[in-house]
Amino acid sequence: MKIRLWRTLDAFAAVFAATFFIGAPVAAAEINAEVMQKWATVTVVHYAVTGDYSADTLIVNAGTNGYAPVKDRVEMSFDWDQTEAKLVGEPTIKNLPTEIGALRNGASGCRAPVLNGKYEHFTLLSLKEGLGGQLAMSVRSDYPAAAMPVACTGGSESVPARSTTESADLPVPGTMILAMPVEPGGQLTVSSDGKSMIFVNKGWTWTYTPTPVR
Repeated sequence: MKIRLWRTLDAFAAVFAATFFIGAPVAAAEINAEVMQKWATVTVVHYAVTGDYSADTLIVNAGTNGYAPVKDRVEMSFDWDQTEAKLVGEPTIKNLPTEIGALRNGASGCRAPVLNGKYEHFTLLSLKEGLGGQLAMSVRSDYPAAAMPVACTGGSESVPARSTTESADLPVPGTMILAMPVEPGGQLTVSSDGKSMIFVNKGWTWTYTPTPVR
């Protein structure tokens, strides 16, 4: 099944809130006072963000008979006023092509469909200020036309190409997370070098790397 982006990001928001606002324990010895002081003096932060997707995905516009391992990647960067929770200037976006592995039928022993075009899992069209200190993304997915087998191994029927555009929220994690490491192995972690925040859920790995601007 297709990974719905907004479910991923809703989960991020829930994990973020549970960890840093609802009182999940963080031992005082774990708090890095030097890092906390560093970010406390910063007003504008530059975020470099990557989203890497890797999962088995339905890539045909109809039925449940066209699955393949899918990889995709999006890169974005923006300046963020962390005191006002607002964008500063224009974000930059780079969409990389979707890669797919061997296509198969969802039912064992059945013939796989044949694609007549390219599948694009995630194309980020725009990134704007959203509600509640989040960013609003406009995302397009492109499904190719396909010849779909009838009755498992019978003849084929044509399935038309289709594109969908959806909106999704992108939370902007606060830089103070870098001073308060979470438990390793969870959905929300800090990188081993202490420079990035990483969220993993439903095939997506989102990596946020902040640097001070002023």
